[in-house]
Amino acid sequence: MDWKTSLKRGPFSESQANQLNEVLPGLDSRQFQWLNGYLTGIETALHDAPLAKPQPETTPQAEAAVQQSPIWILYGSHTGNCENLAKETAKRMTQIGRETKVSDMDTFKTKNLKKIKELLVIVSTDGEGDPPPQAEEFLEFLQGKRAPKLDHISYSVLALGDSSYAEFCQTGKDFDTALAKKGAHKIKDRVDCDVDFEDNFEDWIKDISSKSGMSVGNNGELVGAGIPKAAETSSETIYGRKNPFPATVLQKINLNGRDSTKETIHLELDLAESQLKYEPGDALGIYALNNIKLVQSIIDKLGFSGNEEVKTHQGSKPLKEALISDYELTTVTNLSLKHYIELTKSEQLQKISEDKAALADYLYGRDILDLISEEEYDFSPQSFISILRKNMPRMYSIASSQEEVEDEVHILVSSVRYQAHGRDKEGLCSSFLADQIQEDDKIKVFIDPNSRFKLPEDASKPIIMVGPGTGVAPFRSFIQQRDTQENAGKSWLFFGDRNFTSDFLYQTEWLQYRKEGLLTQADIAFSRDQKEKIYVQHKMLEKGNELFQWLEEGAHFYVCGDKDRMAKDVEKALNKVVQEHGQMTEDQAKEYVKQLRKAGKYQTDVY
Repeated sequence: MDWKTSLKRGPFSESQANQLNEVLPGLDSRQFQWLNGYLTGIETALHDAPLAKPQPETTPQAEAAVQQSPIWILYGSHTGNCENLAKETAKRMTQIGRETKVSDMDTFKTKNLKKIKELLVIVSTDGEGDPPPQAEEFLEFLQGKRAPKLDHISYSVLALGDSSYAEFCQTGKDFDTALAKKGAHKIKDRVDCDVDFEDNFEDWIKDISSKSGMSVGNNGELVGAGIPKAAETSSETIYGRKNPFPATVLQKINLNGRDSTKETIHLELDLAESQLKYEPGDALGIYALNNIKLVQSIIDKLGFSGNEEVKTHQGSKPLKEALISDYELTTVTNLSLKHYIELTKSEQLQKISEDKAALADYLYGRDILDLISEEEYDFSPQSFISILRKNMPRMYSIASSQEEVEDEVHILVSSVRYQAHGRDKEGLCSSFLADQIQEDDKIKVFIDPNSRFKLPEDASKPIIMVGPGTGVAPFRSFIQQRDTQENAGKSWLFFGDRNFTSDFLYQTEWLQYRKEGLLTQADIAFSRDQKEKIYVQHKMLEKGNELFQWLEEGAHFYVCGDKDRMAKDVEKALNKVVQEHGQMTEDQAKEYVKQLRKAGKYQTDVY
């Protein structure tokens, strides 16, 4: 008896058996494997369900499943985290048998909104509430008059941000508000994620998976549900954000000269046996330890011994040990302030938190010791750590190509030291690396991929790199990478710092690259070597005609470094170069630059 006859004798109607006999012979082994997993998922989900009454051959539910439209996943990303999460979301949806469509917001066609029934938005926030460039136009469209009614859409927003900024996850909030105003219905309430977003994402995606397939009923309520399937697990040890690799410091060098007012550390770390891989443009995440002096000052201020046992996200341990390794102390985050206000009932702090400008001003330069000194509260050790944010990794642009240095990774770190609110302050990770770490020590690291800051796939394309100060780090990796590529195109570096004699980072290497022809052109600007300050944007304007010609030849333009001042000044200069040497109006120049960004030919890694 063949399998077709078996089907007809199985628990199927004649019509069902005929349909299966028509479909199954055309499936390949991969499709059979997928179908087997899908049916197993259905069986698991329905195992404990009450017995249903016999259904007709084609039920409304079955028709709905066949006609189920794809889930759209739109992302707006600055460094690539949202893009990676969007791809992971699509993978999870596929595991429960759902078709997906993934798109960045830049290339998404808004006319498709009319066809979408389920929408997942994953978007980050830049600094003080700004959307990433990739999301700007789509957000403006949704907030504008031309956006259609969206009452046929069920949606959810996953917002990424940094609670050390006053406008925490503001872009995600803006998308949530815009969609709701257009009548869209929520599958799940928006989830706001801090820098450490993995756990929030897992909770969000599990909930979305259990609710996928929901549609909007006649009464406006969501009906229907998907079938969750357990994610595959692996016993292989994988190093990452939640399981950082203990890398040994191979070399530590201060690149600044003796008379410099700055301290810029070049670190070389050993990644052997970690299996960690990276590409030029990626970042290295580092977990630092708090300065023992700051920790002791906080303990003394609160009247503790430091030996009190507390329960942390890393387990039970003495308070002093927890404050050194597990929590943020050098900054007051928006969420920490909110928790503190809830405890203290401070009217003054409550008033500040309700004013965006006042809140941003208050958070700037303050640390936890400032906070508990200004508005005192009778804490227990456990209640104190409840207001603190978990210790977050700091990201540093990688300054090496793995093609050249193999099992090593190099970074460039500028020590942050300043005075604020009557005390000397320092950056958590930069001072940790400068003061506490020596060669042969180990530090906890992981790779943070950045899909939005990459060399052209076509190595023959010219590249223009603007990177003053430590912003030059990824461009060292770019040139090292191009040294390993055949037919590499032209390269042009704009570098700047304070003084030529003491602050020309990697000077010897750049001169060698220039001699070998790997670096086609270099323009340098040292702001304090003359009475009038000269910056990289001034050098761009000086070479405007040639710069525009490179762009016309298909050059990719990169900017790395300070976001608030330098990057904005560079963009203004770029617009001016295009306008003047391309003989365009101001609006035409802005559109030209905008199209460069859309085409991936204008990329930024700013902070």
